[in-house]
Amino acid sequence: MINLEQSRKTFHAVRNLPVQNFWKTLFQAQGRVDVLNDPRYKEYFAWVPNRSNCPEIEVLMEGLTASIPEEWRARGRRIFAGRNLRTQANAEAWQSGEVGIIELNYGFTSASMIYMVLYCKYFEMISSLGPTMLSYEEGDDAEVILDVLQEIGNEGFEPILIANNERKTWQVEGVFPAHELLRELPASRDKDSYHEGVRSIEEFALAHEYAHHLLGHTNDEYPRSRYINGRLDRELAELGIDLSAYDMNTKQIDELRADSLALLIMSGKLTMTPTGPTVYRTMSGGIIGLTVLAHIYDAWVNSNDPKETHPDFLTRYDAATRLLKGISKTIPVGPHEDHPLDFLSHLSGFVSLIIDRWLGSEISDHKEINVLGLTSWLFERRAKVLEELEGLRNSS
Repeated sequence: MINLEQSRKTFHAVRNLPVQNFWKTLFQAQGRVDVLNDPRYKEYFAWVPNRSNCPEIEVLMEGLTASIPEEWRARGRRIFAGRNLRTQANAEAWQSGEVGIIELNYGFTSASMIYMVLYCKYFEMISSLGPTMLSYEEGDDAEVILDVLQEIGNEGFEPILIANNERKTWQVEGVFPAHELLRELPASRDKDSYHEGVRSIEEFALAHEYAHHLLGHTNDEYPRSRYINGRLDRELAELGIDLSAYDMNTKQIDELRADSLALLIMSGKLTMTPTGPTVYRTMSGGIIGLTVLAHIYDAWVNSNDPKETHPDFLTRYDAATRLLKGISKTIPVGPHEDHPLDFLSHLSGFVSLIIDRWLGSEISDHKEINVLGLTSWLFERRAKVLEELEGLRNSS
């Protein structure tokens, strides 16, 4: 049986980290005496690890545990989630005897921050493209219109192109936002909402590894995992999802099941009726989280070879979006057509643009999408979403 105290002790011993606030450890490693001696942070740095060595992760773990059925929580409370100083974008679950751990590399946090900046700039771009197009009338100078659209497009396209160029370095040396466009937020985005977005990506990574522990995918016998797997099967059947239909090996199916359970936990569906805010957060963390790893490690397309342990991005994305769409159908459509399905459409455009720029760097004759093509796609997609929302209204 997993023991929290033993898990906490083992994590710090294996990673050679002091048992203290992770951020204090990080600033000590960076020699940031100015921050460490700042009286404003004295209480924060004095925080003592319990279920995590990071205060923010501890809060996320408590939230995840509160979002699973009561009979699962005993195991959930014994799992220790730790940040380490590794710079690769990765997270993993491991277990041995009394030790049950979720490990989140600092590199994954850096990647989450970068890709949330990319999304914020993409969202700023698409929020400007539509009104700009609609403001012009017949007879206006087409060349001027195109120049304006191109300038707006560059605000969203350029940071993605920079990230695409730097990802090879990130694979080898670890993730670091060297270019300022990978760090700077658009003026319209406040830091609090940005950091909430980053935390949603980290929450999905934690929830995915948490799900591996609950489903019995780690190397221990957990009798209740049979019941948890059964509950997951029922939830998926209710949403019309059959993961066995994907041409994947056993380990890859386990990853899809962990994705699915993670999204169900984050949305709150296992213990209540999901709300709009929880579904929005789940979509943001899940879709961008999957995109981060696929882009950095070129995992868009994989085979079902027995040696492969993870599915390709397109399969994970398809399974995740089907689940998220199913959950979203219980959410009422807002007065301004605001709904998680519309947000999912925005996210799909973001993902498509990243894949497009990746293809452009890998295939010499690939014709990259331009700002006019993106604008046209956005209008077409918006029309389809409005049809879906009308259907939801009529069925409620």
